[in-house]
Amino acid sequence: MNVFEFILIPCAIVVGLGIAELFGGVVKILRGELNAGRLHSVWVTCVFLQQVQWLWSSWALEDRGSWLFPEFLIFLIGPIGLYMAAAMLFPAENPGESLDLHLFERHRPFFLIMAVTLASLSGASVLVVAGSVTGADVSRFSGVAMYGVLAVTRHRGVHWVCALAALGAQLWFIYTFTFEVG
Repeated sequence: MNVFEFILIPCAIVVGLGIAELFGGVVKILRGELNAGRLHSVWVTCVFLQQVQWLWSSWALEDRGSWLFPEFLIFLIGPIGLYMAAAMLFPAENPGESLDLHLFERHRPFFLIMAVTLASLSGASVLVVAGSVTGADVSRFSGVAMYGVLAVTRHRGVHWVCALAALGAQLWFIYTFTFEVG
């Protein structure tokens, strides 16, 4: 086992917990315990893609020989934020509640968590990976701004446009920057 595999284990566990949160919520929808919402479903898809993409793209650090503890903490912030975002998407109580309504009632903490997580991913990219700002970081910073707007507005139209833009941007980002591993 090399150093990176050791570093990746706790991060992968946190990502796995976030994915389990999402799938647990989807199972509750399928059982009829929760009322699915279209906007909510788009955000579930976005968070899931970000979790898988984070794990996939992190393999680019496999050849990194040594790690400092602060670098590990910076690297771990992304998975923790994505876990927290996944946990925010589904209610702990109120099983009959509409998930779109749940999202709107908790939009501020959800989108602030998403903004901080995306900013930390750029920070990790600059500090741990590249050493300078890249095109991927610029696209992440525009995402941080979008999440900031979503944290302060309750306008449904703005949320729909941004949700679809986030999904499209995520798919573009995966294709452009992390489609191939190794």
